Amino acid sequence: MKSRTSILSYVLPILLIFSFISCSSEAQSDQSADQPSVLIFGGGDHHNFDRWFNEEDSTIIAGTGASVSYTSDPAEAVSQLETADLLVMSTNQAIDHDAYPDAILDFVEAGNGLVLLHASTWFIWDWPEYFSNLIGGGSNSHGPLGEFEVVVNDEDHPVMQNVPQRFTITDELYRFQRDEDGVDMHVLATGIEPDTGNEYPVVWATEHGDGKVLNITLGHDGDAHTHEAFVAILENSVEWLQE
Repeated sequence: MKSRTSILSYVLPILLIFSFISCSSEAQSDQSADQPSVLIFGGGDHHNFDRWFNEEDSTIIAGTGASVSYTSDPAEAVSQLETADLLVMSTNQAIDHDAYPDAILDFVEAGNGLVLLHASTWFIWDWPEYFSNLIGGGSNSHGPLGEFEVVVNDEDHPVMQNVPQRFTITDELYRFQRDEDGVDMHVLATGIEPDTGNEYPVVWATEHGDGKVLNITLGHDGDAHTHEAFVAILENSVEWLQE
């Protein structure tokens, strides 16, 4: 018969292994529970949505510690909003889904965060409440794709941390049109049109209900999405909207 000491020499290592696995699983579970869930809704025309708004931006956002998913299906986006903490909307597709407009407004009003990125700030939908209550206006024209200067208006805002006070970027400068009856806008950065000197907001914050919205008109293609200032703005936006 084996001695008690001999049996323990076999059993103890096994118990330690199971204990380690259990603790690791609990730690991973706690870490997952703390991870904000970010949904990116993209898709449409005139942009490589899958490459830049899905692959590139998912990588950027995941770098903040968030869990990221992407869809170009409006019905799936509405369904996933039930478990999302933050929505990044970057689409110009026709949205034939009756529940979608109210779902977005309700999502923000309930206290969740929303990033409206590039094409989603364009006057493309017959949806006045969206443009008035979330954006404060919209755009229906832009200058040619090319280099222009961006000036930061509020260097102290969390979204502008680690963003140069002035930088140049190759992108489309949206010619934003203000809705006089629209939501209050806190402009964080302004783009300057090279040919005219006209200035247009390119990053600004609004509020709707208990939620916050961060509008970014930058982001046409890879020249923007890989620009260090754009990366910093997107990272900061995700973190600020979770506060």
